Amino acid sequence: MSRGTPPSQLVVTKIAEADDVEPATLDPPLYSTIDPDALDTLVESSDADTTVSFAYHGYEVRVDGTGEVTLTETDTETGTGTGTGTGSPDERANEPNDDSRQGAYNDD
Repeated sequence: MSRGTPPSQLVVTKIAEADDVEPATLDPPLYSTIDPDALDTLVESSDADTTVSFAYHGYEVRVDGTGEVTLTETDTETGTGTGTGTGSPDERANEPNDDSRQGAYNDD
């Protein structure tokens, strides 16, 4: 990715624009969800095939290796995307485990 506006700043700007608010008024701030410096470093040091995805401020946020930011609104009651996305870590933690896969790793 070429140097320019850091991906973390693009995320904040796009969400503020989508919600018609000032970036500084977003609550909670981005850093309460993801480390902005880590996001910037990861995206800036990655190739175009890399994608980072996380839930923030009612959106599923996807940042690709080129720095393009895509927002998908989430269902605020369930926290799931109205489009494609991976959901938040809390949602994935509550998904049922597929125990059938574990048998392939047991030596019994």
